[in-house]
Amino acid sequence: MPIRPPKTTQIPFLGAALVLAVVFICHAQAWEFICDDAYISFRYARHLAEHGALEFNLGERVEGYTNFLWVVVLAVGQVLGLAPERLAPVLTQLSSAVGLWLCTVWVRHLRGAPGHYAASDLLPAGLLAVSPAYVVWSQSGLETAFATTLAVFAMVAWTRQRIVVAAIATSAAVLTRPDSAVVIAGYGLGWLLENLIVQLKQNNLGPALRGLPWARVAAAAGVAGFVVGGHFVWRYNYYGSWLPNTWAIKAHGALLRDSHGWPYMSAWVRETGLLYALALTPMVRLRHLKLVLAIAAMAGYVWSVGGDFMAYSRLLLPATTLAGCLCGWLLLDLHRGLLRRLHSHPKHIVFAYKTLATILVLALVAALGQRAHSTWTRDRQTPEGWLDKRFEGVTAMRRFAAVRVRVGTWMAEHLPPQTRVSVGAAGALPYASDLPTIDAYGLVDPQLAKLGLKPATGPRVRPGHQLYAPRQHILGQQPDLLCHVGIVHQRRPGPRDARRRMGPGYAWACIAPGPIDDDSTASGTFAFGNYCCLRRRGEVVGPFGP
Repeated sequence: MPIRPPKTTQIPFLGAALVLAVVFICHAQAWEFICDDAYISFRYARHLAEHGALEFNLGERVEGYTNFLWVVVLAVGQVLGLAPERLAPVLTQLSSAVGLWLCTVWVRHLRGAPGHYAASDLLPAGLLAVSPAYVVWSQSGLETAFATTLAVFAMVAWTRQRIVVAAIATSAAVLTRPDSAVVIAGYGLGWLLENLIVQLKQNNLGPALRGLPWARVAAAAGVAGFVVGGHFVWRYNYYGSWLPNTWAIKAHGALLRDSHGWPYMSAWVRETGLLYALALTPMVRLRHLKLVLAIAAMAGYVWSVGGDFMAYSRLLLPATTLAGCLCGWLLLDLHRGLLRRLHSHPKHIVFAYKTLATILVLALVAALGQRAHSTWTRDRQTPEGWLDKRFEGVTAMRRFAAVRVRVGTWMAEHLPPQTRVSVGAAGALPYASDLPTIDAYGLVDPQLAKLGLKPATGPRVRPGHQLYAPRQHILGQQPDLLCHVGIVHQRRPGPRDARRRMGPGYAWACIAPGPIDDDSTASGTFAFGNYCCLRRRGEVVGPFGP
């Protein structure tokens, strides 16, 4: 499937593409970070590359990830000498850049635009390139941008009637993020409905249904089903379960639909400016239905699982991408319609309109860019805590992970390799330390979901973090350091703090490895002080004496 534009000497298009590329790169670099969750996949990938085992703790087969293909890709990079924390940001940025190009190609094809590429064809990509809800996830080290681009590629291939390519891309997207199936299915349903309505204009319902390309749909479903079904069989044989452990742990999000789901959706609408896009509603036609339904399907699904705690609508990235494509498509349809109306007018009037349209588009992109800068500034001013008292911003996520990388690196150098550590964030610290880890939230614990715990639903609960291991369950796994009840602070906590957290019989083990790099501060560093875990009083853990 060709994704390159026809050869052209049109300087406006090439110049606009270059400017867009520079804008995207600069915008992406401003949000540079790796979040703690990404390190979970990094640890699985490293163990696969170095030990041939898709395990978080070596010797314990628990599927604490839902991004199989992403983990495998990172493992291949590890084999080639590219550490996951180095490779993942490159892949995410590349994925987002390819996604912009696919949007350009796709919308142009959907519009049926003739001839060479024009600068106006870049409008959908331009809207996305200045949107934090799109660009933030070109960073983070998560699989989100990779999966979204695969899903968009699948839809582009389907639109171009590349059935096998679309099915393979769909399989790859689902194996990277299972919820990719939602947006692709929404698009497929919209495509079928569009074709059915066209058929109904010429035939009755029966002949119209028979006139749909069912063989094409069945072939694609067969290929995708074979690949994804094969992965299910492999999972059952490898892990002993048809579904990942993360499914059991995070299956309670429906309880948060009202308290977290709606605020998450509201934040997405604000971040993407979709309220302003409602002005384009009169332009919606039957040909736009497939994108509308795909966006609605993804939005409905994300609401149904209670949203997320990370800012900038990570779970809605496919919907954000398609919304950018749809808004660009509608604006270009409006532009083409106005040009047709002006076709019989004098050339100077047409020229004046084109000049005005160009100025308005540039003003729109500039306004969105200024809005993005304000969002970035606000985020930088919140290095800890929550945006809107609800969502974790990029600066806070960057600092959180960086502190735990520093602490985990210290642990790897100073603690015995079999030291068992309990954590409340099973990402950066376990990856950097590579110590056996007990996750208090149960992602890599197959027993926690079977304890019959009541999922938390309070206002301070994080979606996906509704189950928390009881004290006796943690202690039953014989941890040497209890970091899930620890403290990160400038001062070292005292015995009273230890008793309040775990009762008598525990002492603090405090690590002070020095400041981390942090460009959100005036000095360029952040001195977090001490990272303190609890240990049993009287037991020796590495340099921590009785």
